[in-house]
Amino acid sequence: MGKIIRIIKNINNKYFFGNYSKAYRYMNKKTSISDYLFKFVMIFFITMAFLYLIFTNIFYCSIISFVITVFLINEIVLNSKKLVYEQYILSQLTIYTSQISMLMTFNNVFSSLKEVIKFLDTPVKEDLEIVISKIESGSKITEAFSNFNEKYNNRTITLFNQTLELFDIHGQSDAGTVLHIISEEMNMLKIKKDKFHKYKKEWRTNFYVVLFLCMFMPIALKFMIPSIYMDYMNSFGTTIMIFIIIANLIIIKRIENIYRDDSIGEGGYK
Repeated sequence: MGKIIRIIKNINNKYFFGNYSKAYRYMNKKTSISDYLFKFVMIFFITMAFLYLIFTNIFYCSIISFVITVFLINEIVLNSKKLVYEQYILSQLTIYTSQISMLMTFNNVFSSLKEVIKFLDTPVKEDLEIVISKIESGSKITEAFSNFNEKYNNRTITLFNQTLELFDIHGQSDAGTVLHIISEEMNMLKIKKDKFHKYKKEWRTNFYVVLFLCMFMPIALKFMIPSIYMDYMNSFGTTIMIFIIIANLIIIKRIENIYRDDSIGEGGYK
């Protein structure tokens, strides 16, 4: 019995609410089973209504709709939310570097860090508050930033934070200029990623438009020449349509992986 429960939990954590809630924790948000069930049921019935027009068989429609619903939530809904969140994180990190480079013109490192949190939001703000707390406890700046750098996994941010310690130790007469140069690199990274994401978003949208038109063709055929359509589906048409759906799901997964490949910096937010 315990083994069966573990198997069910593993399946849930990989494909169902466990994976859904995990994605929301990744975004520092809370979700509920009712929210998940609402989206699941809504997508399921929309998919089932669409497939019923193709198969007119409630058994096929139920099974295929269930599989597609699980796929859509995990591969499209959650991945899209993660990507939006990563873009938000990148914006926060860009604000952090640009503001620090300006504040260091008039303040020391510690004062600049305390000032910059006023311009930031969750979770970067809270992570910087932890850094400040560590510095107040006597930790070196590089040591205090170790978890921060590991979490956001960005070479530019790591270099920026390491540079803060150099200026804190050896003086900061040129801090504003040097940090501004690193900050500009972060700004350019954001600009490039925004342009790249916009291009991929248009490309992704065009793909789904073509996919929808292709999937709509059997329905159009059904209403235009129903007798031929029914003969086709009663022979080998059902098998072919199932094969087409599976092939489309494989292609969609590949498309979503390419669309999702927009990690922050060199590694991505963990």
